[in-house]
Parts: sequence; structure tokens; C-alpha cells
Amino acid sequence: MENNNKDQYIKNETEREKYTDAILNSDSRKKIIIAGPGTGKSFLFQQICEDSCKDDKAKILVLSFINELVDDLVKDLHKYKIAEVRTLHSFALSQLNYKKFFLDLGAVIEEDYRIINNKEVNFNKIFCNFSRQKKSLDFYSKRRTYYDYLSPNCSVHVLVRYFEEDESEIPLYSQILIDEFQDFNKLEARLIDLLSKKSPILIVGDDDQSLYSSFRYADLDEIRSKNKLQEYTSFELPFCSRCTEVIMNSFNSVINKAKEKGFLGKRVDKQYKYFPSKDKDKMSSENSKILVKKKVYQKSVAYNIEQEINKFFDSEDKEASVLIICSLKKQINDLEKRLCEKGFRNIQIPRTVKKRELIDGLNLLLKDKECNLGWRVVSKYIFKDKFKDVIKKSYVEGKQMKFKDLLGPKDRKYVRSILTIMRKIRRKEEVSNDDYDKIFNCFNYDMRKIVIQELESDLKVNSIQKKVYRDMPIRITSILGSKGLTNDYVFLVNFDDKYILDDGGKKITDENICKFLVALTRAKRRVYIYTGENKLPTFISWIDEKYIQLEG
Repeated sequence: MENNNKDQYIKNETEREKYTDAILNSDSRKKIIIAGPGTGKSFLFQQICEDSCKDDKAKILVLSFINELVDDLVKDLHKYKIAEVRTLHSFALSQLNYKKFFLDLGAVIEEDYRIINNKEVNFNKIFCNFSRQKKSLDFYSKRRTYYDYLSPNCSVHVLVRYFEEDESEIPLYSQILIDEFQDFNKLEARLIDLLSKKSPILIVGDDDQSLYSSFRYADLDEIRSKNKLQEYTSFELPFCSRCTEVIMNSFNSVINKAKEKGFLGKRVDKQYKYFPSKDKDKMSSENSKILVKKKVYQKSVAYNIEQEINKFFDSEDKEASVLIICSLKKQINDLEKRLCEKGFRNIQIPRTVKKRELIDGLNLLLKDKECNLGWRVVSKYIFKDKFKDVIKKSYVEGKQMKFKDLLGPKDRKYVRSILTIMRKIRRKEEVSNDDYDKIFNCFNYDMRKIVIQELESDLKVNSIQKKVYRDMPIRITSILGSKGLTNDYVFLVNFDDKYILDDGGKKITDENICKFLVALTRAKRRVYIYTGENKLPTFISWIDEKYIQLEG
């Protein structure tokens, strides 16, 4: 029996290699792969880089759209010196030879537009949809020039227009690799089209994992239309080696039910199958059901998670990693607090951006004391009463007048005094109590409240009985934040219709379905789903009941 299984595993490997070899051996200059999570796209990128290393002049460009995904690609491809791995905006800045980048510049200029024109504008939408709205774009260009900085979207936009005006400036690569193309918007897709005029290109994506159509105006038609174009050769990677068999079966149950109900009408049909191996079959046997627990309210989520961690830790799985996916971002901090109160010490959550704007502005001034953008950002938080008038004056005066010169002498002196204290802190020099008070007042810090909160937290943790499993690494994130992550055990918490569906749980969209599928396929071993309701959430009810272990 064991020999028969071994022979079958060898056949499985051979079958999977056929799909990879077909891609590697193809001489097509434009390739596209639409494949599900865990199907070997990272391995394929490594193989392409490995094969290209034989050419001394090889130069490979690898692009994705957010830092977290690029970080993973850098880890996967770190040993290949020929591979240049970048986000789209990082690539744009390098091509434009421009280093002055400010993440929130778009929001800054939107606020300027609102103050100056007394009406709203959505520059993010204009850029992402590659709209040719001249009047709005001229305003943005004027303010961007005044601040002398670029943002993610406008850097890509500037580069696209630059390449459109002179295609001879488009760089040449021996191979371009594009990851997560389903989440590219029209602007980014236009950049890829321009790059493909000079270099062979391989595009990888999956329309089942599209999460950003509402957030960053990702256009699924881009990947679907390219899959049909004659100039592109389409390939498959059908075998998932990440997930257990029950997760794969559940995934396909949801897809089939969604199509049966009239959703995912434009979806690219693709094979997505469990890949049997000795280790994965053992894992699948040990985790043959998805645990769904009803009536788990927010206050009891941490308790239930601790109980499950205790179980698999006691079963000798002491090196496991845990991912907790919250249905809403606002649930993350509360859950982290409750887990900390239970003694868990190794928890990672998304970085908070509270009060970052003021710090960012002051940091700009620490680098350049004349920086218009730095003075503008700082003024919003320190000089609220006169901020709008100064914005209007800066627009009328233009580049002839520095932003700081539109402020009064006392205002400039106050900001400079804050900068002096910050330099002392940065250089670890002695700072007086008065200076500390000045900083606390500037940032509106209540030190008494902060110290009391820390003491209360420490006292709670110290009163908890020490247990080894509480050092287990736990990451808490949102569905969007889970993109690209893979962990042994995954908890989907508060996955009720009222949080997952649109209109308070009344409307199902294709994007809702994709979000659920992405969350479901983050796990290598087991998925736990907690819902606060007695009724099963819609997408869980779409899973064949034989794959579910129902509790509560």
C-alpha cells in the first residue's frame, strides 16, 4: 500500500511539472497565468530567474502593487542578483530619477482642492482610472510642483505620460514578471502595456482573489481581456500544495454555489485542485473538517481562540503559526487587547497611523527646513485657526512664496523650537522637563493617562499564569491585510453577513465572494470560523455540510 502511494505521489509530481515546464519552455513573448493561491507561482518565478542566470547580461524586472507582496517576492528571489523587485511606484520613481516621495500627497492636494475650490475631488479615482480630466489634473500638477514631491499614483501617472510621449525611453529587460495582476487598475495596466512593447512579459494573477476594486479601483477586465487576446499565450497552474483537501473542497463548493446563483459570471474558468503528497495527505487526515462555531461574540473570541491554540499545542504542534482575520479593521485592536490580557506576548497587528501626519510633517522639516510640504502638513495640526487662509494664499502666490513665509514670525519660531527638541531626542541628548512638556503639548499627549494604561496592562499580564503556548506567534489583520499571507492555523472571526456582505448583510457582490475565498485559503492546516449569529452566514452555508464541523 505504501509503495502504491509513493508511486502515485511521483505521478502527481510529474503531472504538476508538465504545467510548469510548458510555461518555462514556451517561446511566447507575452504569457499570462490565471491560477489560484498556493499553486506554485513563487516557485515559477524562482525557476525563471534560475534559468536566466545562465545569461551574463540577463536583467529581470519583478513588479507588484503593495509593499507587503513585494517583501515576500524579495525573500523568494533574494539570491538572484539579476532580479529587480519593486512596487509600481518604486519603479516609477527610479525611472524618473526622483527621490522625494510622500505617501499621503494625494490626500493633501485633495484637501487643498476642497479649500480653494469649495468642492470635492477624488484624485485617487482620477489617477487609478487613468481619466483625462485636464482641469483637475492641472490643479494637481500645480500643487505637486509647489510641494516638490510625488505620491504613489501620481508617480506612476507621470511615468506613463513620459513613456507615451517618447517610447524610446521605455527600458529593456530580458524578462518582466508581474504578480497579482488582478488587483492592478487601468493606470497600472497601461504601464504594463507600455513595458511589454520592449520586453518579454509574464503576467500572473487570479480573478478569484480580486480585493481592491472598491479600494483602489482595480479593474478585473484587464486580466480577463488579456487572457482572451491572441497576442497572449495562456497557461494554467492547477494544483494547490498549500491547503488541505477539505479547504480545497470547500473553496470549490463556494465557487460552484456562487455560479449556480448567478454570481461570478465573468470569472475565468480554471482548474483548482488539491495536490496530494505524503505530508499534505497526513495533514488533511488530521484536519478533515472546517470548524464553524456559532454565537461566538466579540468578548468571547479571545477565549475561544485560546482554547483551540491550547489543543493543537498539546498535540505536539509547537512550531505552528496563527493568523486571525477580522471581518472589520476596527475589531483588531480590541481582540489584541483581549489576547494580551490572556497572556499572549507575541502578537503582531497592523501599524496604527494615529498622529502620524504631524510626525511626517516634522520629519520633512528635519530633512529640509524650507520644505513647503512639511510646513503645510505641520500647519494643519498646529495652526488650525489660520490653516485654510494660508492654503488659499499659497495657491495664489504660487512658487514665488514659501509656505513658511505665509505664517507669522511667532508661528515659525514655535515650529523651529519643536524641531530643536526633536533633534535633541534623536541624538539622545539631554532634554529638559519643560521641553518634554512642550512636545507632549504639541502632540496632545496625556502622559498621566498613558502611564496608567501601561501599569494596568502590566498588572493584568503579571497576574496571569505563565503558559508556554502564549509565546506562539499570532498575527491579527483584516481580510485586505491577509493578502499574501500563509499560516498553519487561521481563525476567521466575526464572519457574519452584516460585516461580510454589502448593505449591512443584504447584498452579495462578486467582491464579497472573493474576500471570503482569499480568507479561506490562507491556512495550511486548519480553518476556524466564528460567527456571532445563530444562523449560518451565507458563504458558509454554501459549503457542503460534510466539510463542516458545526458547534454552538
